[in-house]
Amino acid sequence: MKLYGKKALLDNIKNSKIVRLINNDKKIIDLLKLNNVNYEFVKKEYFNYLDKSLNHQGIEIETFENKKFENLEEFIKNQNEEKKSIVVILDSILDPYNLGSIIRTCESFKVDAIIYKKDNQVQINELVIKTSAGAIANISMIRVINLSSTIELLKKNKYWIYASVLEKDAKEYDKIEYDNKTCLILGNEQNGISKGLIKESDFLITIPTYGKTSSLNVAIACGILVSRICRQYSKF
Repeated sequence: MKLYGKKALLDNIKNSKIVRLINNDKKIIDLLKLNNVNYEFVKKEYFNYLDKSLNHQGIEIETFENKKFENLEEFIKNQNEEKKSIVVILDSILDPYNLGSIIRTCESFKVDAIIYKKDNQVQINELVIKTSAGAIANISMIRVINLSSTIELLKKNKYWIYASVLEKDAKEYDKIEYDNKTCLILGNEQNGISKGLIKESDFLITIPTYGKTSSLNVAIACGILVSRICRQYSKF
């Protein structure tokens, strides 16, 4: 996996296999030497293939292979039945900045896995990796073909499904007790969660707002919800 920028380097220094640099930054070189990380200097043109909006800061980090599970069945198989667990399902997130921010937030609050679709969903790219600030190297990213069958499998393995919606009859997110095996569904930026997945959910939850703006950015909503669940689990 390749990461970019100073923040990603600081967060993943122990997992860095080789770092490619444009400039001879003494502080960074000293850090690499201290952690016995191999590095090499490259020309500025080396980064020309990247998305122009990606602020790579002249640093590319190639990490060792992420040992996190990328297969749903394998992930579930390795979950301790007694262990508290948070899983997040993404239903058609299309903005790479949102996906990167969600990954960063979920890793910060001990989410065990993020499940996302193969189609109609932004995929992992340099921009997503950069926005995640390297957090993607420390959380299970599970890509699936069908979310309905995924939910069915999670239910069979004692997960309860909570869908984040704007509906009036939904329960306020901070007034319920979450199950030890919690799966949170977050929906598309414009259309929210599909009706089919809402029907398959066990609980509908909502974040009340008090200003003129009736809805929150999905990445912000994710942070509020997983923070609440994490605090209840006392997983700090």
